[in-house]
Amino acid sequence: MSNLVKQPRRTQTERSDRTRRLLHEATIALLMEVGYSNTTSLGIAKRAGVSRGAQTHHYPEKIDLIVAATEDMFDAFAEGLSKQATELRSGTLSLDDFLARVWMRMLEGDWFYASLEIIVAARGDEELRRRLQPAIFSLHSRFESIWRETFAPTPGSDLDPAVVMNIVMNMCRGMAVQAVLRPDRDFLHDMLKVMAVLLRERVKPIVE
Repeated sequence: MSNLVKQPRRTQTERSDRTRRLLHEATIALLMEVGYSNTTSLGIAKRAGVSRGAQTHHYPEKIDLIVAATEDMFDAFAEGLSKQATELRSGTLSLDDFLARVWMRMLEGDWFYASLEIIVAARGDEELRRRLQPAIFSLHSRFESIWRETFAPTPGSDLDPAVVMNIVMNMCRGMAVQAVLRPDRDFLHDMLKVMAVLLRERVKPIVE
């Protein structure tokens, strides 16, 4: 008698969710590897291992898939940031470790460089820009909620922690752009250390 347990068949909803997830992952991977202009609907379907018909069933046009994959990627990044902020508030992470993790996720993950491809494309594509703006506004709103829950001004500082942390994020983005042509880890690490010093002068983590 076989000891194999027959696995239950996935529901239609589960199959659809899996197909969308594979398409989203393939979209982000291709944006990273070949850029926005070379990312095609056919290439995404092949990379995801799904039929062209299955792709168009969920996303009739390339832009529909780009927008959906971007929203999914933004959600994942914000969720990861929220978890790291929770660890900072609990004392599990130091401020230096928190900054280092945010930086490494930006430098080595898919969020920033895939976003960069999309942002550059949106600059010359009014429809893409219009459809992505709600996702950008939502992402930044989540960031600012995290910052205000996690940081307070240091004594004598009247700066809004959300503004301070937005500056930090923009500095990290600039460093990540620079790393494309100057991938000097020591150079970047030195800037990150100075950023941490400046940050501690203006905000402090809220310890729970």
